[in-house]
Amino acid sequence: MKRWQRRAAQTVAAVAVLVVLASIVYHYTLVAIEGRAPSYFQSTQVVVEIFTGTGFGSDSPWETPFANLLVIVLDLSTFLLLFVVLPYVFQPILEERLTPTPPRTTESTEHVVIAGDQTAQTDRLLEEFRARGVPYVLVVADADVALDRDDSGVSVVHGDPTTADALDRANVDEARAAIVNTASEDVANCVLAIRELTTDTQVVAQVRDPSLRNPLQYAGADTILMPRRLLANRLAGRVRSLFDPRISDVLSISSEFAIVETTITEDNPFCGLTLEAAGLDDESDVTAIGLWDDGEFVAAPPTDTVLEENASVLVAGPEERLKDLETRLPDAPSTDGRVVIAGAGEVGSTVRRRLEDAGIDCTLVDLVDREGIDVQGDATDERVLREVNLEDASVYVVAIGDNAEAILSILLARNLARDIEIVARVNDSDVQSKARRAGANYVLSLPDISARLIAMNVLREDLLSYDRQVQILRIDGDRLAGLTLRETPISTTDAVLVAVERDGQLLTDFDPDFEIDPDDRLLIAGSDDALDAFATAMP
Repeated sequence: MKRWQRRAAQTVAAVAVLVVLASIVYHYTLVAIEGRAPSYFQSTQVVVEIFTGTGFGSDSPWETPFANLLVIVLDLSTFLLLFVVLPYVFQPILEERLTPTPPRTTESTEHVVIAGDQTAQTDRLLEEFRARGVPYVLVVADADVALDRDDSGVSVVHGDPTTADALDRANVDEARAAIVNTASEDVANCVLAIRELTTDTQVVAQVRDPSLRNPLQYAGADTILMPRRLLANRLAGRVRSLFDPRISDVLSISSEFAIVETTITEDNPFCGLTLEAAGLDDESDVTAIGLWDDGEFVAAPPTDTVLEENASVLVAGPEERLKDLETRLPDAPSTDGRVVIAGAGEVGSTVRRRLEDAGIDCTLVDLVDREGIDVQGDATDERVLREVNLEDASVYVVAIGDNAEAILSILLARNLARDIEIVARVNDSDVQSKARRAGANYVLSLPDISARLIAMNVLREDLLSYDRQVQILRIDGDRLAGLTLRETPISTTDAVLVAVERDGQLLTDFDPDFEIDPDDRLLIAGSDDALDAFATAMP
């Protein structure tokens, strides 16, 4: 029995006892003091009328002071019952009946179970699944959060995702995969709960602590992802490629084709030129297939687009030509070769470790005085940035966990050091464009990387660039077979067709009437939003 049910039963019993006792006292007052001779049931009726406020004029007036005082006490007791006791009992009953409750079961099968709700990452996952038409169920422990999710159209089951009961109600044994999205300390419990119910469902776990890898494998996880570490390694790799010409940031797609992201600095020979003048148009074997304009990715930019300072450009072409282009286009200014890192969390400390292993001088700034910190201070304070001589550094890595603070620090850094390369991480996909508008040259989103990794492991998507600012997706051409390029969803979204693999050859030159064969394999580039829109529009 629930607490409110016990409370209601106890209160009803107490009221019944009160009515009986009051009836006895009232009855004998009339008999012994007033000199009347009513039956006991008549006295009980009058007491009930008093308590319910429905009237009791049949017995008035009372002749003795005691009888009048008794009636006064009973009248006052009516207020006690109506305004104190009854709400105490009936309010929880009404709340129980009228308050909406989140769903506790699902009928879904061949779906993806997401165990746990870490908002930013969960939202990005849901976007991936919705865009691709993949059924899912989100298991949430908090009832209010579950209700909010349900109201917003999310398929949800209310329950503790670390318990077999909640996972059973989410039909995890009939799911195609289960994604463990709980706090790190609960991941092992969640994996064990899933394996208690099924050994067939694929289990993908996300963790922050690398030391959890072996325990989770023992618990039964099939795939263990560490998005933060991957993000940190990618940021470090990006910075290293700016310093060491022997390290290329070119992403090889095939033996004949590759892409690279480059920043147009002030001393870059392309700065101020149009794409056509820079030789990055369709007439060249090296083509700009996208760039960031005011924080937004623009696919297939017009040839008259001017390459402005601090613009980021996505270039495609033969791998050797791109590597040669890298050596001729300086990304980082010639300063003291030092990197300033803001934020000493897992991402920031990993970036520093990777860079120092490569012999790059780093200065680590954090608000909290901890081991390895070079300067204690707030990276959103201009005085602290001046203290670390940011103006003389080559690269500024913003690894702050708070999005608002990261944006503020980027703004200050760009104002202090106009030519510095700013590399940043953010915790929300929607903040990426703001970070670029604030002055960041290279931005990665943790939820995006998490979603891309899961898409590779759960949806079996052939992603070639899950750790870059832009995704490169390889898809089979059978779903678009017989359509010309102008008839495909590519023409109506911000995605761009980079290349087509056909009969062992790589085609990179197409016109709008290019027809897709069923045996083709298409390489499509774009932002996460662009590829989600493309997946949604796919026939």
